[in-house]
Amino acid sequence: MHLGSVSFDGVRNLTPVSLDCHSKANIIYGANGSGKTSLLEAVFLLGRGRSFRHRDLRLVISRGLDQLVVSGKIARPDMNSSHQLGVSRSSKGGFEARCNGKNLASAAELAAELPIQLVDAHSFSLLEGGPLQRRQFIDWGVFHVEHSFADLWKRFQKALKQRNQLLRHARIDEESLALWSKELAPLNEMITEQRKDYLIQLERYISPLVQALKGLGEVTLEYNQGWQEGASLIDVFSADRDRDIAVGTTSHGAQRADIKLMVDGELAADSLSRGQSKLLVYALKLAQAAHFKAVTGNSCVFLLDDLPAELDADNCRDVLDYLNSLGCQYFVTGVDKEDFEGVAKEGAKLFHVEHGVISNV
Repeated sequence: MHLGSVSFDGVRNLTPVSLDCHSKANIIYGANGSGKTSLLEAVFLLGRGRSFRHRDLRLVISRGLDQLVVSGKIARPDMNSSHQLGVSRSSKGGFEARCNGKNLASAAELAAELPIQLVDAHSFSLLEGGPLQRRQFIDWGVFHVEHSFADLWKRFQKALKQRNQLLRHARIDEESLALWSKELAPLNEMITEQRKDYLIQLERYISPLVQALKGLGEVTLEYNQGWQEGASLIDVFSADRDRDIAVGTTSHGAQRADIKLMVDGELAADSLSRGQSKLLVYALKLAQAAHFKAVTGNSCVFLLDDLPAELDADNCRDVLDYLNSLGCQYFVTGVDKEDFEGVAKEGAKLFHVEHGVISNV
């Protein structure tokens, strides 16, 4: 699938515009601060309903306005069809999304319509940051290939929230605590099973990608499920009772899971150079795209912010070549048009951004 066109109004400093997109290569260039990343942000808003730069929408909506609107036409060659997607967000947090005129109830429904992969300067926290980034990495993949995951995750979050609220009460309702613990335990196990199965499948796609990107060594993913392997989670909850009450939250479970990213048996964050770390992040994201394509028959949309600043010319070429081989549409930013001459010669759309004004070159 790919974006045939995208329109936006009220996004940061960008002048309202409607753009026709290339089915694969879309190159956005211009000086620093011109609005290139804001264009990527607009596309991200269309697929996720939120910004990847700020939680506070007041910083994303254009000055003097109280809402932003992004819409796009999604082409589905596999179904020989297309559909119209639209999102509006208000400065007070209001959310509205529609697909072909039908209201979508949540950002999860929006994400299912337009699968987006983002790689920017903050993506490297996948290796160096906390467990949350790595859980989000897994859950992106599971969400897009396991149809039951979205509902399972919603039920899990509700049960976890209820249990945590009980733990914070001055007087514990033991009966209710036992009921929510019993509700939560199997949900943890189902989420863990789906995550583990996904990682086993994903590893098959990582090895050829590592080789395609000049080789980093043998990459393996070790999953820590968030509680002791082989232990009954009900027993763990019981043993944790006093501790959970003291801290007011559930200490063990799928919400505490993490992945160890290993290269040649060593922790990637400790053993790789900065350049190698960047390559590994690209390899992981591209492996997810390859797996997604194999399972669903569809391709996802990539947003690559300042690619030439992150990778050297050869590695940039390798990344874009692999995206082309997968049939993925991508929007890539850079300062100099010359950095993309090879891609442009093979067919691409070029957009120049200057002071928030986007021109089709």
